[in-house]
Amino acid sequence: ETYYRLVEDYGQGVVDEFMEDYDIENFEDMYQGQYRSGAEFAETIASDCGYVSRDMPHWIEIDWEKTWDNALSYDYYEHDGHIFSANW
Repeated sequence: ETYYRLVEDYGQGVVDEFMEDYDIENFEDMYQGQYRSGAEFAETIASDCGYVSRDMPHWIEIDWEKTWDNALSYDYYEHDGHIFSANW
């Protein structure tokens, strides 16, 4: 029942890939959302946590790809645009 509900909500590929390494009962606890990339997730989480001001000058650039690659990809993983917490 849980499997079919998750497949309907998130897609079979994502659910099946998740189940290769994790218990399906942990899916929704570990799921962080769908993003275009790990870099987009890095920017979103930094902004949501208040680490980046929304009124920051436009000339300041942050390398979100490096933030994902060098820091967040150790605590989260991405599958086909879906981000999961790896520390469960």
